[in-house]
Amino acid sequence: MTAGRVHLLGQAALCFEQVGRFADAARCREGAGEPVAAAELYRRADDVAEAARCYQRAGLTGEAARCLLELGRPEDAAELLEQAGQLLEAGWTLVADARRSAQARRLLTQVRPTQPGARLRHRIAEALCAALEGRPQSLIDALLEVEEKLAEVNPASERARVERWAVQAADQVGRPDLAAQVFAAAYRCGQRGVVARWRAWGGQALGGMAGIPERDL
Repeated sequence: MTAGRVHLLGQAALCFEQVGRFADAARCREGAGEPVAAAELYRRADDVAEAARCYQRAGLTGEAARCLLELGRPEDAAELLEQAGQLLEAGWTLVADARRSAQARRLLTQVRPTQPGARLRHRIAEALCAALEGRPQSLIDALLEVEEKLAEVNPASERARVERWAVQAADQVGRPDLAAQVFAAAYRCGQRGVVARWRAWGGQALGGMAGIPERDL
C-alpha cells in the first residue's frame, strides 16, 4: 500500500470519527494497517466482535479474549489464549468464566509457574476447580495463602491481578468473607486503587460498605 493511500485512509477515518461514524472510521483504520486503532473504534461503535478480531490480528490476545468474554463466549476466549500459549490464563478462563473444571485442569497441569504472582494465580485456579467439584477447603486454603503472601508479589499490576482472581474465585463459591479478606490484604499492601474496587464490590456483593475504608493508604 502506498503512503498516499495510507494518508487518505487516515484522513477519512478522522472525518468519520468527527461525525460519530465509528464503524466507518474503524474500517478505514483497518484498511490503513492500524488494527489496534480499528479495534478501539469498533469498541466505540459497540461492535465488540469486530474489535476482538482486530485485537487478535494485532497480536493483543488478552484484549481479544476480554472482548470474547464480554460477548459471553468464554470457551472461545480460552481457546484463543491456549493457542497463544497462555495456558494459565486459558485454564482460569475455563474454570472461572465457563465453569469447565475438567477442561481447565487439563491445561493447568501443564503450567509450572516460577514467579510468586503466577504461582498464587495457579493455586487459585486449581483450587477453584476443586471447589466446583465439591472440595471447597482447597479454595479456602488457597485464599488464606493469598492473604499471607500478597505482599511478596511484584509488580503492583501483578498483585492487582492476583487480587482480582482471588476475589472472583471467592464470589464463585459464595464466600464474600474470603473476598473481603483478600481486599483487606491488598489494602495493607498499599495497593493503589484497592479501596475503590473494594467499595464497588461491597455495594454489589454486600449491599453496603460498612467496615470498608474510605481511601487508600
